[in-house]
Amino acid sequence: MKMELKKDNFSDMGTEDLIKKKKSTSFAFGLFVGALTVLLIITIFQTINKGVTPLLAVPFALLPLLILVYSQVNSIDKELKSRNSN
Repeated sequence: MKMELKKDNFSDMGTEDLIKKKKSTSFAFGLFVGALTVLLIITIFQTINKGVTPLLAVPFALLPLLILVYSQVNSIDKELKSRNSN
């Protein structure tokens, strides 16, 4: 079975749909940043108290996902700005 990543084509979306997508994606990005920050703080305290544990890898393993969500928010912003300039 071949897995394909769904590529959002923002130029095909309506402006209202794009604004909704930006709001929901930005909200998810904020929650994700907050959760990763809390997880990193917990991991640092656990590392100080108990030494290095496998939990230390989790925040760093989730970092690429954070970068992908951030780039999606930027792509939506660029598309909205290009529509406003026209």
